[in-house]
Amino acid sequence: MVNKLLKYDLKYMIKNMAIFYILSIFFALTTRILFNMEQSAIINIISQISVGCMFAMIVNTLINTIMRSWIRFRDSLYKDESYLTHTLPVTKNELYNSKFIQMLIFFFISFIIILISLFIAYYSKENWLAITNYIKTITTGLNISTLFFITMTIIIIFLEIFNAIQCGFLGIIMGNKMNNSKLGYSVFFGVIIYLIAQAIILLLVFIYGLFDSTVMELFKTATINIDVKAFKVLAIVSSLLYILIIFIMSMLCKKELNKGVNIE
Repeated sequence: MVNKLLKYDLKYMIKNMAIFYILSIFFALTTRILFNMEQSAIINIISQISVGCMFAMIVNTLINTIMRSWIRFRDSLYKDESYLTHTLPVTKNELYNSKFIQMLIFFFISFIIILISLFIAYYSKENWLAITNYIKTITTGLNISTLFFITMTIIIIFLEIFNAIQCGFLGIIMGNKMNNSKLGYSVFFGVIIYLIAQAIILLLVFIYGLFDSTVMELFKTATINIDVKAFKVLAIVSSLLYILIIFIMSMLCKKELNKGVNIE
């Protein structure tokens, strides 16, 4: 049944997100073409417009992935559509799992579309060398593997945004338990839950630092000229803590959903 629920969730997201994916790629292509044309005042102006449109679509791709995930979650569980949703022979856990998987799939797709758009628009041997040399300058100075640095940076950014989206889910669940101003309460609870999640992660890192002096140094000094092991450990520990927080929060969301849903 989760597969059937997910099918409808994916159709909804595709219908709403396809235009941003297409436009991101389209303006990336036009940017690439215009950059490779003989430059003139008019071509330069059009090129900058194309670049602006491409970045606007990239930003909209990310923002709409987040917003549409929240809207889909709210509409299917608390708005008119929910009257049908809650008559289906499925558990609240299955309903949440469908939304969770849908969010994961489309967040990943959006991430890939953004990378593809930037690659199409800006890739060249010169630009690639400039980027890799810049990253190597950072990683060499910190004595960190370039692959490790890039991989952990992407993972942490991904988990950070994914965690924020799920905080919004829990905020929506809590907000819709109120008798009025449900949207306002949903936003309020979502922000508070996000801040609490960040505080918990920071606290857990601090607790870990009590047993690892290299990590504790990050709390004691304002300089970055410290043991590089601390950065490696911090990146790995932070990623694991984000995964733990995401898992725990999904359990909380399911627990709150199973307490009952107040349909508007």
